[in-house]
Amino acid sequence: MDLYDCIYKRRDTRHFTQDDLPEEVLEKALDAAHAAPSVGLSEPWRFIVVKSQERKKEIKDLFQESNTKAESQITDSKQTALYNSLKLEAIEETPIGIAIFCDTSTLDSFTIGTIGNTSTLEWSCACAVQNLWLSLTEQGYGAGWVSILDYKKFENLFEVPENWRSLGYMCLGKPATDYDGQPMLQKEKWKVRSKKPYVKYV
Repeated sequence: MDLYDCIYKRRDTRHFTQDDLPEEVLEKALDAAHAAPSVGLSEPWRFIVVKSQERKKEIKDLFQESNTKAESQITDSKQTALYNSLKLEAIEETPIGIAIFCDTSTLDSFTIGTIGNTSTLEWSCACAVQNLWLSLTEQGYGAGWVSILDYKKFENLFEVPENWRSLGYMCLGKPATDYDGQPMLQKEKWKVRSKKPYVKYV
């Protein structure tokens, strides 16, 4: 698949088939993630692959707890109804999930590019996630990023080192739809994607 085809076809997928995710597909996607750029060559990304249904159930419970809080912040009844109609995760439905963390222990020694803002480590992890996402797309698979979580409870669930910051969870599998070639939230009339980026020349 052409690079730009990959970029435009990538979706935040919530609807999956029952197909398994082959191990070679996962390994290729993880290799792509590890090939991402990182500030100061810090490579702060950490991935935990989740196959256990018991662990998925625990993650789903965390999602539901946070989703209830998110819903309570909506004041418009029509928007609440629309929000409740959206499929925002597929945690227990997909064959594999990945918990994503940023290891800040690289800051224990001098790390180039972090003097102004240590969040550059997390931005590096986002680059890795995008590489993983594009690799899955190129291979005919997809992912859905679950960010509606209490991240501290999520970190405790996995008993990760205290220097690992959670960036969320991704559901991986075979997409059941491409949402008519548009983001799901646009198809469901939650929000319309802007046609052009905001760019200012000075």
